[in-house]
Amino acid sequence: MAAVAAAAITSGAAAVGLTTGVASAQPQCPDVHWIGAAGSGERAGDLTADGGMGRVVHKSYRDFAQLVAQDGRTVTGEAVQYPATAVPEDGGILDWANFMSSVDTGAEALGQQYATFVAQCPTSQVVLAGYSQGAMVVHRNLHALDASPNLAAALLVADGDRLPQDPTINLGSVTSVPGAGKGVAQDWPILAHAPAPLPVTMGSRTISVCDLGDAVCDYDPDAEDEMNPAAVAVHTSYARSATDSWTLPLYQIVDATPGSVVPVDPPAGQIVASAGS
Repeated sequence: MAAVAAAAITSGAAAVGLTTGVASAQPQCPDVHWIGAAGSGERAGDLTADGGMGRVVHKSYRDFAQLVAQDGRTVTGEAVQYPATAVPEDGGILDWANFMSSVDTGAEALGQQYATFVAQCPTSQVVLAGYSQGAMVVHRNLHALDASPNLAAALLVADGDRLPQDPTINLGSVTSVPGAGKGVAQDWPILAHAPAPLPVTMGSRTISVCDLGDAVCDYDPDAEDEMNPAAVAVHTSYARSATDSWTLPLYQIVDATPGSVVPVDPPAGQIVASAGS
């Protein structure tokens, strides 16, 4: 598996289940498994591009996988299988309903893919990662997965469900302004099901990245043009540099948790998250 993981890093593709959402069965289970959710519009066209995870999450996966492989551990990844519908431009209620249906579909798909993987690989660690709409997909599973022993860490980049008071590990320029960084879904009633603050037990292993002026994670309800070019430019600026601020901290969170998970039986319905969680 070490050779497979090394080849995966070189090629930029996951060793197992990257685009199919199918995890490998024991004894070929990886030490660490990554489940990545693409942002709005990032799964249009060729689903093999960026492993189906979108540019930001796939780059994060490659960088993270390299750190894990340097320790001699194995790592695999898969994309959340959902539409990742593009944000409506001046859309009506039906357009936004379609967008939110995509978020709900993604949240349910991630919960199912997570449950399937940990059933097949009960001692593997899992990292959940999402960008933009994909971050919302991840965020809406975190309450339900808090008690799961397999969930080692979560990465939320430009999260539309972001709450400034969440006890997450906050990175990005928005941290320079106290109280800034409220996600658009927390302000728009049409973006229903925005989750309540995360528990400390989940927040302590969740990295939330947001930059000032981001149209999605640092939403300004008083802005005349919410999707102005400057705000969109901030939102699309993540993962453009060779080294991202969140890769090493994310790896350190995973590295600090036990390398082999001792599975426990959670309460019924605990692991599979619903779209409205």
